[in-house]
Amino acid sequence: MASLFGCTKVVYTHDEVLGRYKTRDDVQKTFGIPTEKKVDETSELWLYQFDSYSLGKHPGELYHTIPTVTVNNFGKYDKYLLFSFDKAGNVVRCDYTGVDMTVRKKNTGGTIALIGGAVAVTAIVAIIAFSSAWNDTNAMINLFGE
Repeated sequence: MASLFGCTKVVYTHDEVLGRYKTRDDVQKTFGIPTEKKVDETSELWLYQFDSYSLGKHPGELYHTIPTVTVNNFGKYDKYLLFSFDKAGNVVRCDYTGVDMTVRKKNTGGTIALIGGAVAVTAIVAIIAFSSAWNDTNAMINLFGE
């Protein structure tokens, strides 16, 4: 229920965003040059590292400007995107760890509804508690006679 009235609304899921990238050019236009790349006879893999410096930013807004390192084995990273291309430059796979590409927008109406609902529930609980206490007080008065 709370997810219906959250402070943000998902515009595009992580998979929908990554599904937009169809070619090597699409990937490079958004992410810039890769941190590392690996090339073999049938494919090319590009790894984009997202480290602590990217916290608070949408990964798609980061443009990597450090030179790409061609490797036999990728380094170990906590946060990365890995695009696999065929020889024609088409994206055939995208793997990721620790990166969320979900696009969200503020949901002002949902926030107001969430706060309003919390206030209403608090008011109802207070009324019930007060009503119960009032009834207990009246019952004690009746014990001693009016």
